[in-house]
Amino acid sequence: MSGADDLAEAERDPQDLAEAAVRARQKAQEAREAAQAAQRSAAESVAESAASHDRTATSYEEAAEHNERRRDEYREHAAAHRQFAEEDRAMAQQLRRMAEDDSTGPFAPAVGR
Repeated sequence: MSGADDLAEAERDPQDLAEAAVRARQKAQEAREAAQAAQRSAAESVAESAASHDRTATSYEEAAEHNERRRDEYREHAAAHRQFAEEDRAMAQQLRRMAEDDSTGPFAPAVGR
């Protein structure tokens, strides 16, 4: 039965309405928790991507030191990967903040209700 069906049927009995409200609140909490977990997981993945870009940039920097003919090209690649890493770190931080904000924001469940 969907939440709307629960509420429509519950309109006939105050006890049923209260139970439907509790179930709806529980479902909302579960959805919030799942969204937070997804945001934290995405943040971790993006942070790993940043680390990978940093490693790639380091490899290009090392290659630039050993190949004079392609030094400029390798340095450009290194700089691009450093920029990608910085963007990924910023995105990971934003995802972490979103997950935290969802747990303390205006739609978070009140403690003690």
